[in-house]
Amino acid sequence: MNRYALYFLVVAILLGGCAQGKFGSALQGRTEGQENLTRGELRQKAATLQKAVKMDPASATINFSYGRILLATHQPRQALPYLEKAVVLDPDNAVYLFWLGVAYGENKKTAQERTSYERALQHDRSYVQALIYLGNNYLNAKAFEPALNCYQRALAIAPTNAQALYNRAIIYRHLHRTPEEKLAWRLYLESYPSGERARRAADHLNLLDDFSYRNHHLGTRTVTLPAIAFTPFTAELTPTAQAALAQIGSTVSHLKKGKLDILVYRKNNRELAYRQALSIKKYLENRFQVLKAEKRIRLSWFDISEKRKLADHTARIDESVIFFLADLPGKKINHSKKRGELK
Repeated sequence: MNRYALYFLVVAILLGGCAQGKFGSALQGRTEGQENLTRGELRQKAATLQKAVKMDPASATINFSYGRILLATHQPRQALPYLEKAVVLDPDNAVYLFWLGVAYGENKKTAQERTSYERALQHDRSYVQALIYLGNNYLNAKAFEPALNCYQRALAIAPTNAQALYNRAIIYRHLHRTPEEKLAWRLYLESYPSGERARRAADHLNLLDDFSYRNHHLGTRTVTLPAIAFTPFTAELTPTAQAALAQIGSTVSHLKKGKLDILVYRKNNRELAYRQALSIKKYLENRFQVLKAEKRIRLSWFDISEKRKLADHTARIDESVIFFLADLPGKKINHSKKRGELK
């Protein structure tokens, strides 16, 4: 393979672009195109690029590409000199500076990592990935205010960036800025309502006595949902509540056993609690016929506040709906004498 053929192969490899780093990760060495490559294919490309860099050691593009491949194959120490050389050859390239920062981070050179991200941002102030990784660098050093500034700048450009939304809330928590922390968790959950981090976000909210989102335990699964809401003082479900119930119904109907318990609390209003519980049951059974056919739903309704033990106190929630999948089909719930019968 001649020098020019190798050059065009390098360009093809780079066309995958810069992928957003995996959530919470300090390193995402592969491009989007590389994500679908096997280890063998990555090794093959690395061997090709190794030949290319020997043939044209003064090419910033080839040095950068080889450094990226070495990062992708988890060789950050070997990647570092090639990325450093790419930056020497093309010092104004923000992408090269960013990935040099990533390599420094993987080699635990945090001061050089920070400098590289800052230099990248000098050349491209709207480089979201550089803002996020610079924020992560500050956050790891517990420099909360500078980290917050980075995430805020990133969100001004990319308002739904998952890592910036989540880490911003974490920083507000460290700074004890409770009203802003609550809002930050809710904004994260509006964009990312499922997954492990959604469950953590809901837990953080609940610890602040905010139950606008809850985690519901359905057997071995946990589903994070916004609070089930009704038109005020009625049993009419809102569209948001219907969407949440659809998620509950879909999850339970795919589980082969266990009864879905639904608990509705409405302080000093037992009749409304009953009507709302019944409304939920009817919606689920109409939408998911298997739940009705197998009689897998049972209800409890209460005219008292729900009590929930948290880390340092017990919360009282005057209006709430809880779902869980009972471990045993005949298991009873003993919450209070002021409750409706299980149906």
